[in-house]
Amino acid sequence: MTLKQFYEKFRKKHQLQLIAGEKGIYTSFKWIYLLEDLNNMSFIRGGELIITTGLANSYDHWLEELIHSVNKKGASGIILNIGNYIKDIPHYLIDYCNNNHLPLLIMPWEIHIADIMQDGFNDIIKEKQEEEYFSKIFSSAIFDNMIDNAFIAEHEDMKPYSYSTYGIVAFKNVSNDKLTVILNQAEQKYLLLTKKTTQYAILLYNITENNFAATLAFLHSSLSTDDDIHYGISTLGQGLQCLFNKRIEADKALQVAIATKKPYCFYNDLGLYQIILGISDEAILDNLYTQSLKTIVDYDQKHNSNYLEILRYYIEFNSSVQLVAEHTFTHRNTINYRVAKIKKLLRSDLSSMEERCRIRLAFCLYDLQHCNTVN
Repeated sequence: MTLKQFYEKFRKKHQLQLIAGEKGIYTSFKWIYLLEDLNNMSFIRGGELIITTGLANSYDHWLEELIHSVNKKGASGIILNIGNYIKDIPHYLIDYCNNNHLPLLIMPWEIHIADIMQDGFNDIIKEKQEEEYFSKIFSSAIFDNMIDNAFIAEHEDMKPYSYSTYGIVAFKNVSNDKLTVILNQAEQKYLLLTKKTTQYAILLYNITENNFAATLAFLHSSLSTDDDIHYGISTLGQGLQCLFNKRIEADKALQVAIATKKPYCFYNDLGLYQIILGISDEAILDNLYTQSLKTIVDYDQKHNSNYLEILRYYIEFNSSVQLVAEHTFTHRNTINYRVAKIKKLLRSDLSSMEERCRIRLAFCLYDLQHCNTVN
């Protein structure tokens, strides 16, 4: 449950008011903890929503020490029970919470702490139960291509998901915590599953092309500053039975994103890579590499040359020596010499469409084999 969801649900009932740290409102919290004695700070594990009445507020700067300490411990937010022991909140503490994206809420003394904690506990427990059987159903579907129809029949709230529309995004090199915060901000229902070193975000329940695109646009902007993160995006599919194939699509798109050193890739944009990824016969792939690139790779390794790079650009730029020269910052005459040498090594003039297409495919294979493959 995110603080935003909690706040919107119980704001009126418990007269909650968010006074600082609004940028952290999409953070999830795991539990609610009543903290009065700062000596109990060691019990804070991180991710809690802290509530205090200020009962132990017996010295100057007590509130400052509490807020600073729970922030360092990784608490998700703080609710201050205003009125009896805490009269007001200094502006410098409000500024601190804003600067640290630490949500700070207040509620009047008349509100019973037991009531708001009970409401929070009920929702947390319900969400954990839902997460458990959601994970059970979706893990089986996405990884094992198995659907437990008997389990679904026993849980009425699961039935609509049997025929819902889904999209899957596979991520590498992003922490679950960071991904959770971003997806929470996107405000699209999702389930996050992890297998080995890949995270899978399943966007749930009748997602449309428009809100899928909006969620992806938000992901792009949120992750654009981190060059190490890659993700692959499936097409949309209908029903739980589609999830296994959608996960494979996301995996393939992720693999191409890594191979091409791009932050993300859509399955529909794989191009020639889709052909290579669809070939399961290793003998065919080995023959393609041997026939097209192995001679050049071996030559480069022996002579410390860059003929493979030249060949790639020569094919990519449709035999334009001028463009290859400009792209590699090399004199045109040098490129002419190296291209002639490449043609001699390959025993081909590289003029036929069939030959050029084969070499393009071989480069796709080479890229996929020389990247960190999806686990």
